[in-house]
Amino acid sequence: MEIQFRTFGCRDAAYQAEYALRNLVLRWPLGLDLKDEDLSRDEEDIHLGGFVDGRLAALLLLHPLGDGVYQMRQVCVAPEMQRMGYGRALVEAAERLLQERGGKKITLHARETAVPFYRKLGYAVSGEGFTEIGIPHLPMEKAL
Repeated sequence: MEIQFRTFGCRDAAYQAEYALRNLVLRWPLGLDLKDEDLSRDEEDIHLGGFVDGRLAALLLLHPLGDGVYQMRQVCVAPEMQRMGYGRALVEAAERLLQERGGKKITLHARETAVPFYRKLGYAVSGEGFTEIGIPHLPMEKAL
């Protein structure tokens, strides 16, 4: 199945699908819910979705930090679409998008379980581990 990438905003119909996917993959397994979080930061972010047959299959957010640096966050792939290369393709699409917009570096907070995935894509650990949303994370980054 071919995946197509596009950006969208918080007022786009795709945002509702994004909200549901973020909850399903990133929050509910931890006993959390996005309804309990402040999502105002979403307004400032670039929302990049990967769509298969018109359905949101993968997504990530890119938060501008200034000087061409962006924080990648909320990276997730629908459970039935995982291990099919969509996550890798999504991150690579985000890197191309930011390069086109003059981006210089991507930072992220990787769940410990996702560190090998990001390492394969050229990201390096950039600091000490920490706990976020109750689970271990490592800061990582990659120059574009």
